[in-house]
Amino acid sequence: MQNGERSDAADPQSLLLEDRSITDFLDQLSVLGEQLFAGDASVLCGLMSRRGNRHVSVRSSSSRAAALSELQHDVGEGPSLAAMTTQETVVVDDGRRDRRWPHYFASSTVSGFASMLSVPLQLGPEGTATLNFYARPTGYFTSERRRVAAVFAAQAGKALEMAMRVARYQDAAADMYAAMESRTSIDIAVGIILAQSRCTQDEAFEMLQRASNTRRQKLSEVARDLIVQATGTTPRTHFTN
Repeated sequence: MQNGERSDAADPQSLLLEDRSITDFLDQLSVLGEQLFAGDASVLCGLMSRRGNRHVSVRSSSSRAAALSELQHDVGEGPSLAAMTTQETVVVDDGRRDRRWPHYFASSTVSGFASMLSVPLQLGPEGTATLNFYARPTGYFTSERRRVAAVFAAQAGKALEMAMRVARYQDAAADMYAAMESRTSIDIAVGIILAQSRCTQDEAFEMLQRASNTRRQKLSEVARDLIVQATGTTPRTHFTN
């Protein structure tokens, strides 16, 4: 094992037992990754993740690591994006001589970090992610250092998959809550129209829909406006267990 490397780094799954948002969890995961190579070289760590069709998220141990990862997203190429696409580990021994991603290396090498290592995390259906390391010396990520990173990435992937699964359920719950709030507003607005116009429920809904088309507003927004106009208060949805 190389000098300064740790085989007993903190278990990334233990981070999930603490009360943190998923972004805090990703930040801490990057910090743990950086600690794998605490020694004579300045090593940075970043994590790039993508969940479903949502935009790529970059979390890093420092602003310098974030810049190196975000640059890839900006230019549309680089070792991290390649590892995320192929699900294979990507090693860069010297970015100044590497010709695979010229647009990325043209800017990244200015930072002084020549060596790079991008390890894909196995997340199953929850999304894709890579753990990315940056080191100043050329040829820094030897086979032994790649092995250490791979072991850590395997554990990190399990932890991140769990975190992303929780986030997915939270997203679904938030979407359902928003849909129920919209439905509540529409139902109340239809009731107000029924009381004021003495029409059928279908006719009241059609009136609300015509107003939505005329104003070019969402049906739920027109409904809320009508409720505020009629009652002076914004509708609120209450849920009980």
